Amino acid sequence: MLRCTVKFCGGCNPRYDRGEAYQTVRTSLADVADFSYPEDGVHYDVLLIIRGCTGCPYLYEEIDADHRVIMDSADSIPEAIRTIRQLA
Repeated sequence: MLRCTVKFCGGCNPRYDRGEAYQTVRTSLADVADFSYPEDGVHYDVLLIIRGCTGCPYLYEEIDADHRVIMDSADSIPEAIRTIRQLA
């Protein structure tokens, strides 16, 4: 199982329901990935960054993760799922 964590952007300009998007990703990947919120000093296989729009450049580099997968719209959900599944 992949050890995954998630970070949401600040939400200044959300254009879709980011919480619902996260639930869709978690449910779709339940067989290959365990998601949790980030903890200091923990290494993750994947950091899922859920942005509300395309304007946020922050990559949360303080979180130790081998891969960063970025979602910036509801349309990017399937690609995020495919990418994480391929890493498993």
